Amino acid sequence: MNEATRTTLPDLKRLPNITFRQLEVFCVVCHEGSYANAAVDLRCSRSNVKRVCEEFQAAVESPLFTEAADRTLQPTPFALALLGQVTPLSRSLRRLGDTVRNLHEIGRMVRFAAAGEFFKGGLFTEFLARLAISDHFRPCFLRIETKRLRTALLNAECDVYFGAGILASDRLESVDLGPVPWRIEGGKSGRGTAPASPKHLPHGKWWIASIGQTTAAEAVLADFHAAGAAGGRILEDSAGAEIEDDHLVFAHDVSGDRVPTAPAWPCYRFTAVLRKNHPYSELFSRLADAALP
Repeated sequence: MNEATRTTLPDLKRLPNITFRQLEVFCVVCHEGSYANAAVDLRCSRSNVKRVCEEFQAAVESPLFTEAADRTLQPTPFALALLGQVTPLSRSLRRLGDTVRNLHEIGRMVRFAAAGEFFKGGLFTEFLARLAISDHFRPCFLRIETKRLRTALLNAECDVYFGAGILASDRLESVDLGPVPWRIEGGKSGRGTAPASPKHLPHGKWWIASIGQTTAAEAVLADFHAAGAAGGRILEDSAGAEIEDDHLVFAHDVSGDRVPTAPAWPCYRFTAVLRKNHPYSELFSRLADAALP
């Protein structure tokens, strides 16, 4: 170690340990002339402002204020000279802080997840086109099957899970994004004009295809019955099922090409599910704003 280094190190150790908060409080007190007025401007207590100033004074090792006859605080000559140096630095640090906060806001990533079939459907992509999040979030997409949605959300593998026929539960809440239209298929009775309403369905000769959670399919079947339909069953596997020629099958349509027609049939709901108390609280309103009317 050379002689220049030896003489520099002790000077470095004597540099005051100053924080941005101390600079901010010092500047406000100089302009306001009292701890109480500065506390109002800084939205904190008078005692906290005074404590920060005393810590700053100890750091710079020189008196900062004197009390005038009217009890206002007058900056000392040292403080005035320091204020001239601190004010531009304080502004620069404040701008830096604002920039960092904005970068954090814009750089936040939100992870959307859905089952495989939803990524292929227009219902999902059309919703994403309406969803306004690019000003605050960077989206990414994950394929997670419905049976894992609860685990994935609670373990923070994703932020929002999209699907049809899924229900909220404890620790999870949902946003209704609109109906999922039906595509009516079948044999002889399926040709021509579809039944006008649930009560016109052939007794017991109709099915609803299952999607999402079993409880959701059961709830939709109960809605059919409440609307006047009789019988009916849940079709768990449409690919391997043998349907009679005169039976009807209500298959969910996530293509995005169809919209429900009046009178409305009971149907699955397109839903977004999130953890309760999610830190991105603004997601709830943005999802609701993009929902179908």
